[in-house]
Amino acid sequence: MKISLNDILFALSFALDAVEHELLGVTTNHGKRVALLAAAVGSRMGLSGEALTDLACCAVLHDSALTEYIQARDLAARNPNATEPERDREHCALGEHNITMIPCRGNVENVILYHHENADGSGPFGKTWDEIPLMARLVRLADLVDARFNLDQADSDKFDLVQKFLKDQSGIIFSPEIAEIAREALTLDFLKTFNSGNLDQMLSKTVPARAEELSLDEVRKIALLFAQITDYKSPFTSSHSLGVARKSEIMARHYGWDEEKTTRFFFASALHDIGKLVISNDILEKNTRLTNEEFAMIQNHAFYTYVILRKINGMSDVTAWASHHHEKLDGSGYPFGIKGDQLSREERLVTCLDIYQALREDRPYKQGYSHSKSIGIMKGMAAEGHIDGKLVDDMNEVFKVREEHQEQSGSAGLNSEDRLNEDRETIKSPFRANNSGAS
Repeated sequence: MKISLNDILFALSFALDAVEHELLGVTTNHGKRVALLAAAVGSRMGLSGEALTDLACCAVLHDSALTEYIQARDLAARNPNATEPERDREHCALGEHNITMIPCRGNVENVILYHHENADGSGPFGKTWDEIPLMARLVRLADLVDARFNLDQADSDKFDLVQKFLKDQSGIIFSPEIAEIAREALTLDFLKTFNSGNLDQMLSKTVPARAEELSLDEVRKIALLFAQITDYKSPFTSSHSLGVARKSEIMARHYGWDEEKTTRFFFASALHDIGKLVISNDILEKNTRLTNEEFAMIQNHAFYTYVILRKINGMSDVTAWASHHHEKLDGSGYPFGIKGDQLSREERLVTCLDIYQALREDRPYKQGYSHSKSIGIMKGMAAEGHIDGKLVDDMNEVFKVREEHQEQSGSAGLNSEDRLNEDRETIKSPFRANNSGAS
């Protein structure tokens, strides 16, 4: 399956930045600026070609574990003896695992794990800069400079502050060599290019494109990674994206789709809710009635899914399948009000799978419904003209025996299915592994 890894990562960085903004206050496009800053210094140090692309991947994904960290932090808060370095180590270890899901072509081991280390060994793992990979040092420098000085709008005053910071922290946070090279690379003219907002164009000129044939397994792993990131956004929906993705694969095989279409459909289903990363947890987890404005913001998550995925070349079908999962046949859905024949079977199917998965799941306000009750509710929706009744019948045929057998054995939903367990094992992070019995 030919796909541009750059397109995927740079498109999804918007969602990751939204999480980082909510938790840490950094400005939009932080990941892309970190990639550009790291590449500017790295190229001065001899990195080129695939090494620069791998560096950009690590830079964009340096804080990919923040949604997992939300839960890790909440668990750590129950331990009065937990220290900030311990929490930082957890965050870095989670991110290190995540990068293994991305098909980098060079060695990126320990880049994310050590991206909070300082030159003098005062970081969370106590490593000096001669003990960690060059890419880890570059990501550390770029991340810290952009987060500290908000380079979304750069001017001469910020340039002077950056230069002074690099000089003052030479030998402390940064090694003298890298601090000096960074002062040469991060010129005022270079920093001012960020003001244009054309970061995608700048990245395409700076980072070698990687449009290549990825195996279907590699595409699947990328989908699983971002499904995990989305699901960890809120404990209320901690396995929703994975459940929808797994069910989508079962239905694709029921319809006899080939492996590539099945993988594309799996990708769309896994990322259908990625727009929720842009929505504040204060709204997602509000336990009182939403205001009209808050409900409109919740509805916007499907639009943000569209905004994020549409930037991936060659995946317009995936974008439609994923972002139209709240559209209804009678036009009453959102965010676009598409209806009837404007919605493909694949779009209608993601809608039905999303509804079915949500009905089957436990939520704070309800226990998961049985298969028969869930299908009954969906048949009522079909009778009212909202969703495709034929697809509901197909899902009933495919899932009935499987789901009712699990209900009788005391395990609801697809959590006990072999392939979903394999998916969980594939994406299992240190946080999942260490706390699997705590939830």
